[in-house]
This record gives sequence, structure tokens and C-alpha cells, in this order.
Amino acid sequence: MGFFYIYGVADVNHRCRLPESIWPNDNSYNSINSTHEKLLEQFIPKTKDGKSWEQCIMHSKSVFSNSTIDCPNGWVYDRSVFGYTYTEEANFVCNRAPEKSWLATMMQCGGFALLIIGSLADRFGRKRTTVAVTMFLFIVCLITQFLMEFLPMDTEVKFGLLLLNQFASGLTAATFSLIFILLLELTSSEHTSLAGNLALVSFTIGEMIVTLFAYLARDWQILKWADTAFVGLILPYLYFMPESPLYLYSRRQYDQLEALLRRIAKRNRRKESEWYLAYQAFMRTQPIASLHDEKTPCCTKIQQFFTNKSTLSKLFIIALIGFTTMLLYIKISYGLAAMDISPYLGILIGALVEAAGYVIGSILISTKFGRKGSFIFMMILTIICVVLIPNIITISALATVFIAQFGKFSISGAIAVSWIFVPELFPTSTRSGANGFFIAFGRIGAIVAPIINTAIPAEYQSYVSYAAAGLGVLSVILTLILPETKDKSMDDV
Repeated sequence: MGFFYIYGVADVNHRCRLPESIWPNDNSYNSINSTHEKLLEQFIPKTKDGKSWEQCIMHSKSVFSNSTIDCPNGWVYDRSVFGYTYTEEANFVCNRAPEKSWLATMMQCGGFALLIIGSLADRFGRKRTTVAVTMFLFIVCLITQFLMEFLPMDTEVKFGLLLLNQFASGLTAATFSLIFILLLELTSSEHTSLAGNLALVSFTIGEMIVTLFAYLARDWQILKWADTAFVGLILPYLYFMPESPLYLYSRRQYDQLEALLRRIAKRNRRKESEWYLAYQAFMRTQPIASLHDEKTPCCTKIQQFFTNKSTLSKLFIIALIGFTTMLLYIKISYGLAAMDISPYLGILIGALVEAAGYVIGSILISTKFGRKGSFIFMMILTIICVVLIPNIITISALATVFIAQFGKFSISGAIAVSWIFVPELFPTSTRSGANGFFIAFGRIGAIVAPIINTAIPAEYQSYVSYAAAGLGVLSVILTLILPETKDKSMDDV
């Protein structure tokens, strides 16, 4: 869902439309015959490099006139790469180009809802919260897309509906986080790296699928329908999705826990004699759930959570890790721009590099490196790449691409480790909320990176890289304070 912005609201090539009196129905970005080509050369200026048309101005009369004007007749768009985009439909170009950034902003705002949704999952359960958020996401997207597709409306109303649609789409960050926690809690400490790796590699598969959708659709509304239909495929499984056994245990819902464990044992072909006696012995040591435990006010729990010094230090460190890893991920991904290839192919290459990073990161944490050592190792590799890129970018474009892609590999590995490491640092009762805090700060880093990249002049970009590398060094140092969680049960925190 997050990749819709790349294709549906793409930054497409465009130029001023020729006047009707000169060339009626000027709808082709490139010239269609010699006469059309001569008219374009007369009225549309070329860029300084002479490779393309100026996008926002034209000569008032002809090339022989020195005066230029804004596009009085609208624009003609190049559909050869992205097809029909919302950028074209709403004319979000030239002076209106910044308006389309609201669509990306609303997507990020939907993700920030995880700060609340994560805490709700700790209180009401992973399954119940996931079902509620996914249903809301699907229904809002379905209704808004139906209205945009089939009801006549002006551009402003459609833009408002698309903003709402993007906000709902941003809730996929919450569902991904909740499912990630559920995956980790459904397995033993021996296999958490495998469970986390499956989720992260599945994310890269999603990148490839949406790229295929975009390539085949070449229309922003069809792409939106395809994304929503894909979410719809999830809905039947929500009924069968299990609750987290660790959540049931933390809430002392022992009847439901026993039923779930029996379901798990049956699925794993375990006889009752292999586990039930041990389970009964374990349960005899557990305190009886009380009414007071269930009615502890949520605000009291939150206050206790944020006043614990150990918890506060962990929250500060994971916030920095989340912010820095996503900042470096976005920052280093700009190296891909040096590759003069199709954007579809570029996304596919990036997804494969990410997947490799996730797999290697997940393998490392199962070795003697552990969680801390693996994260520090992958971060050091990333820091080296970030420092090298500004020093070689003027020397070799090919070397820049290679180092940028290796940096993307290493930061993906660091992200894989952190996504498994962070949930293991907190008890079940606060794990989802703490993970939401971690991911929210990661989204802040993802927002800040492109802002800095566009706001800072090119001659100072090297200093930005060094500052980002400095944050990486600080994250590595503070990680040393955190406890190692390898081979520890997630409920032993």
C-alpha cells in the first residue's frame, strides 16, 4: 500500500500544451510528425542540457520571442513510463507540485496511529486489534475508491477522498507491526529469527507485487483497486488467525490459553501426553487471576510504564535506533538514482537487495553474534558506506551505485535485527505499545530524510551524510547498554 505513491502520484515528465489555434488536441508529449515537432521547437523551450522540454513555461508567440509565460492551456504529460497518474488528473505540477506531498504525509499520519493501536493490542489482544484495524482499513478504502470511481465530482472533492484513502492505507503499518509481534509470540525463542525473517522477506515480495501491478495497470485508480483487492484476500483468514499465547498468559486467561495450546499441539502432531502434564504442573505455580488485575486503569499502566527508569532508557535507545535506521535507509537509497534504468526494474533490484539483507541479518542473530553483535556489525557496514558515498560520487557513478546498494543491503540487515531485537526487550504486557513507539520514530526518520535531502544544497550534502553516520555511531554505542536477548523467552524480560 505504501508504494502506491511511487507509481500513482509519480513525478512524470510534462510540458505546456500548444494553443488550440496552433495545434488542436495537443495530447502527445513527444512529437507525432515533423509539423508537430517544428511547432514544439518554436513554442516550447528546451532545458539547459537540451535533452527535454521545459516543464512550466512556453514562449508567448514563438521561439523568436524572448518573453515566456506560464502554461495558459494546461499541460501535456508523458505516459510512456507510469501511464495515467493522479499527478496528471489533478495537474499537480509546477506551482501545484508541493500539494501532492500531502498524500504521502497522510500515509505517514496513518502510520503514527500505531502509537495508540499498539497499546490497544496490549490491552485487548493482538488478534482482536488486528481484525478491527484491518476491517476499518479495507472498508474505508473500498468506500472512498467506489466514490472516486463512479460518482462525478470536482478535483478538490476527489483529492479529499484520496487523502482519506491514504490515511486508511497508512494503517497497514499498524497491522504489519501487530502481525510481526504475533509471529514472534507464536513461536519459541529458538525460531523467532525465522519468524521475523519470513515477515520481512514477505514485505519485499509485496514490493515486487505492487511493482507488477503498477507496470500492468498504468492507471492510478486501477492500481488502487488492485492494492485494496489484495487486502481483501486477507479478510477470510482473520477468523482463523490465532491469538498470541503469551498475551493470553500475561492476561491470565488460562482457559483460552489451554485451548490454544491444544490447537497448536494438534497442528504440530503432538500427543496430549507429550505436553499436557507439563502444562498442568506449570499452571499449578501460577497465581489466580483477580478482578483487580483486569480492571487496572489503562492510564495507570501507561504512567507506570513511562516512570520506570529502566524502561525509559530502553525507550530512548529504541527511538534513536528506529529513527536512525530509517533515516539511513532512505538516505542511502538515493544512490539508486544514479542508475539510469526503468523505475520498475530499480524497485525490483532494491527489493532483492533488501531481501538479501533481511535474510543475512536474521541468520547472523542465530550465531554467536547474538542480537547486539549482529546489529552493531550491520550498522558499522552501513556507516562506512554512508561516509564513502559523498567521497566517490564525483569519481565513479558505477562505484557509487555499488556502494549504495551494499549500504542498502547492510541497513536492511540492521533493520531486520532491530525489528526482532526490540520486541524481545519488553514484557508481553507492554511489548506491542513499545514496538509501536519504535516504529513511529522510524517513520519520523523516513519523513525527515527526504526533507533534508531537498532542503540542503548539493554542495553541503556530504556534511548531511557525515551527520547521519554520526547518529549511526551513537546508536551503536547506546546499543551496548541494552541486554542481550538471544535464547531468552520473550516472557522472561
